[in-house]
Amino acid sequence: MTTPVGQSARYEIQSCPDIEFGRPDGHVLRLDLSLPIGVAAPAVVLYLHGGGWMIGSRKSHAARAERLARHGFAVASIDYRPSTVAPFPAQILDIVTAIEWLKGPGQAFGIDANRVALWGASAGAHLALLATAAPAIRRAPHDVPGPPAQAAVGYFGCYDLTSRGDLDRPDTGSPIPREILEQDWPSGVPAPPSSRYLRARLLGVDESAMSDRDLAAISPFARAHDIHVPVFLLHGTRDSVTSVQQSLRMAQELRRRGETVRLRLLEGANHEDSAFDTDATIADVAAFLHEHLGGPCHTPPLPHNAVQQGE
Repeated sequence: MTTPVGQSARYEIQSCPDIEFGRPDGHVLRLDLSLPIGVAAPAVVLYLHGGGWMIGSRKSHAARAERLARHGFAVASIDYRPSTVAPFPAQILDIVTAIEWLKGPGQAFGIDANRVALWGASAGAHLALLATAAPAIRRAPHDVPGPPAQAAVGYFGCYDLTSRGDLDRPDTGSPIPREILEQDWPSGVPAPPSSRYLRARLLGVDESAMSDRDLAAISPFARAHDIHVPVFLLHGTRDSVTSVQQSLRMAQELRRRGETVRLRLLEGANHEDSAFDTDATIADVAAFLHEHLGGPCHTPPLPHNAVQQGE
């Protein structure tokens, strides 16, 4: 039986943590999988954490992923290589690798790897949209195949990394979140680092050598003509890190091009605000994903041995 769009269905979940899905250049990548019990072949949502492409963890907002899984989705919170380990396009390659795992070993968990959405926060939101932007993201010496995703959700992302995007000023009346100020940044990195520094590290170049042309190549806003999946953008109006104008302009550009886009502004919310994890907000994300991926169908729970493979 299919659950109607918008219904706040709740499922118990099975947690399958610390599953290795790739080992590029010897760097181990793992994912944490949350499975809704009693759902036949659930659609999959890949969650991409934030952290300026440099820090962060798939475990940093585990409760967020679990809340969405309770709406009938299999949610895989994944690692991707930080910019200190490998520059772009390594992060896109890692997303592709995760989806390849879903289509291979991941089938033991009873998921539907043909119905996939990307969901990211902050730097992860940037990657989620960028990964859907084209069948190939070209940056010598790689031609990176785009992951076969059917929808994307972005929380408080930066989508225009060029100097034009720098004109979008964050809210100066809101404090920088403690989560950012208290991060353990790598040795030698200014704490907290500037957005320009983080972008240069993502590109693998010195700040002085970074050009707007380089930044446009990795900006979802500049690649909006290649985004052809439904997109849901959420942003707080009092974001002290990434201006709400980034989501406003991204949504406007996608609409101008005739794409399906939804925008929700959370009044008074800051970067990584608790407002993004309320039942109402998660239900809103779930409704959008059910609309574009299809709703869950009830079935008996997964066999115990399938779950054991993730332990």
